[in-house]
Amino acid sequence: MARQDRAERTRQALLRAAADEIAEKGYAGASLARISAAADVTIGALTFHFASKAALAEAVRDTGCALTRRALASLSAAYGCPTPPGEGEMRRVVAFTRTLARLLEDEPAVRAAARLAWDFPDDGNTWYAMWLPSLGQLVERARPDFAGWTTAEAVTATAVSVVTGAEFAARIGVPRGATAGLSPWEHVDRVWGLVLGARAPLLVAGDENPVGAVTAAPPVRTESGGRRPCRSVP
Repeated sequence: MARQDRAERTRQALLRAAADEIAEKGYAGASLARISAAADVTIGALTFHFASKAALAEAVRDTGCALTRRALASLSAAYGCPTPPGEGEMRRVVAFTRTLARLLEDEPAVRAAARLAWDFPDDGNTWYAMWLPSLGQLVERARPDFAGWTTAEAVTATAVSVVTGAEFAARIGVPRGATAGLSPWEHVDRVWGLVLGARAPLLVAGDENPVGAVTAAPPVRTESGGRRPCRSVP
């Protein structure tokens, strides 16, 4: 058991070191020697756990995707079931992108997974491909919020663009003069604020939940006009 625990600690140390390396340098620039040194293990120990650089990168990507799934599931549970038309589904789209931006800022494995999506654009199993269907569902439910103003395609494109911008800011940083030192998720808020400025009710600052947190879902209207808690969606 002690040997298994030690092996798992070594594996996790390698994943953390590889996430930092890939997030900063990309797949081609990542060095197994630097990763093993950062994890304080030998190259032999690295290849014992991961037979190749590709296998290590795949494990890092899977870790980043798993963290993202858990965070988005927590966000969905916190909101609960869809609200009636016109009651702010667009806020879920904004909160969705904020959550992704926070992950990109806080989790090296998520930054690495996003970086690998650019390094291997023909791979259908990327970090972006993992959450795009969920974004599409949210935008579709939000149609009543922007009907007559813009299109679902435009909202989806904007959401993807702000997440991509957050990834860029998290990966290499943006000159302070360009963003006044904003963090990636604050940058996301500024972009949405510009896009939705004339429609302020759709954007409520701080409406998202901390990554991984599950809170009480917002209430929704009943048919009689009252308010009731909304059950979380499994």
